Amino acid sequence: MRKKIMTWDLGATKCAAAIVEYTQHHQLQCKKRACVKIKSCSSLEDLVTTLENLLDTKMTDADSICIGAAGQYDGEYLQLAAGYPYPMGFAQLAKQQNWPPFAIVHDYSPIVCATFTSYIEETKNIKFLNQAKINPLGRRVALGIGTGVGLKDGLLFENGDFWLGTNEVGHIGVTTPPLAEKFYLERHHDLLKFLRSDGVLKENETLTFEKILAGRGMARLHSYFDRNAAHQTSEEIGTLVREGKANETLATFAWYLGLLVGTVQLSFMPDGGLWITGGVVLNHLELFEHNDFLHGIESSPAYLNVRQQFPLAVLCNTEHAFMGGAYYANQRL
Repeated sequence: MRKKIMTWDLGATKCAAAIVEYTQHHQLQCKKRACVKIKSCSSLEDLVTTLENLLDTKMTDADSICIGAAGQYDGEYLQLAAGYPYPMGFAQLAKQQNWPPFAIVHDYSPIVCATFTSYIEETKNIKFLNQAKINPLGRRVALGIGTGVGLKDGLLFENGDFWLGTNEVGHIGVTTPPLAEKFYLERHHDLLKFLRSDGVLKENETLTFEKILAGRGMARLHSYFDRNAAHQTSEEIGTLVREGKANETLATFAWYLGLLVGTVQLSFMPDGGLWITGGVVLNHLELFEHNDFLHGIESSPAYLNVRQQFPLAVLCNTEHAFMGGAYYANQRL
């Protein structure tokens, strides 16, 4: 029996959606996909209609719906700290339109669920950073670096069901590396002082990994090396990095990304793999070739020999949220 599952990847500014076919042999295939800027629509109902037209499929035509979303869903409305341009009253709209069974989940729940599928067996979808073997029943972590920092951990059971954890890793303060060479430590302390004292961050603004890795994070790091670049956009800084014109920024970003990866490894000990994705890292895959990425990981040396046996990889393709959402829907709805 084939199932037609509609999946959404609803971010703060854009909403991507897809129709995924799920077969009785647990094969997933993305049949059609679309993407819409949220502000281009006037309401949630308008957003739904726009996506239905682009996908040539109504919500009611699907067997189930899984919406991975930024923010918190209270059973009636989806709430986002930065705010959506219009109320996201999913419960009422679903009732009015007679939707099939649906779920609104943390935006990284579908990402970690994608690692439960054959999606990660296709080499085009994955960039492995080591040769460690996956423990199929081990703890897995999906780590995303994009507009924000997102993380979801999970376990796959033998019967195909799964467990998902809860955390707020994106709000963890930037840690002082337990053990690093003098150069890295001095730069680390000087950089944090710069971010606080030169007005890069507001007086009462938190200094978290999210502030230096996600969103304008790379631009903030670049302004440490080029004090005249404070008003350049993240896109402009990203271009400089890719063109090899901001090597110090690249090295520093790679080191902090490694420091976060090491922190996550110690926090979760993911023998089922740490799977990295998100717009920032996918636009800068050169980060993972930089020696400072490994230096950042090794700045937290505890259990390093054990952690090196955990799979470490980048989810490169752009369909993992859809595949994972379909897996979630098939198992839970």
